[in-house]
Amino acid sequence: MSETWRERLSRRRLEIGIDGPEYDYIQSYIEFYCSEADSRCKEIEISKTVDQVIDSMKDEEFDRFTRSVIDSIHKKQGYGGLVPA
Repeated sequence: MSETWRERLSRRRLEIGIDGPEYDYIQSYIEFYCSEADSRCKEIEISKTVDQVIDSMKDEEFDRFTRSVIDSIHKKQGYGGLVPA
């Protein structure tokens, strides 16, 4: 069974460095983050589904990818973004 970006974010959030109010905010506007993640997954491998791209990532790769997605959305919203781990 494949794991969606949202599910894996929930499982890996502490390793990525997202918790508390920031995580709550992301969950409130998750559709924006999922849309950005979906677009980036298609850029990585257009012939695979988004879930297949996510499943193929090792945890460290997923963490970097996710930090990048979240940082991109935060910058679009005028928020400073995450500090790299």
